[in-house]
Amino acid sequence: MLTEEVRLRIRHSFAAVVWPDVDVVVMYLNRLYEEPNWSVSPDSIGPIRLKGEPLSIPYRVYLLEPEPDRVSALSDIQQLILSAILSRSHNGFVREKCVGELLQSDESWIPPFVLQVVGEYVLPIIRLVEDHSAVLKRSEYRGFVIENPAFFQLLKQRIVSYWN
Repeated sequence: MLTEEVRLRIRHSFAAVVWPDVDVVVMYLNRLYEEPNWSVSPDSIGPIRLKGEPLSIPYRVYLLEPEPDRVSALSDIQQLILSAILSRSHNGFVREKCVGELLQSDESWIPPFVLQVVGEYVLPIIRLVEDHSAVLKRSEYRGFVIENPAFFQLLKQRIVSYWN
């Protein structure tokens, strides 16, 4: 079973407006993985804010990706939330797949999940984001960057350090 601490860490990765759906996804994952075989890292990608609301997104999530037929019971928004959670996966292939799914959506809470991976040195994921660079020009992304200048500065520093 998932500890209350981990459940709250996952919940506070998202804007409060989607917490009911986040709770459904977490309960679903709890039933899917009855053993305590998934966890989150103690560190976060932040501090970040989304429209004034503080978020605390775990740097890594240690969770196996559920089989596609096992997530079909989730609504579209819940599947997107699952993709956001898994975009922090310890498995780079899972992160890449999930970031690709996030790039297809214009939900206002997605930018921190997508932008974080740009600062991680995983070339296939960076190329994926680059292929969808028009998405990064959306107002949701601009607003997030303006609201989080320190996060964006750190992101730029990481990118520069990887390529120098």
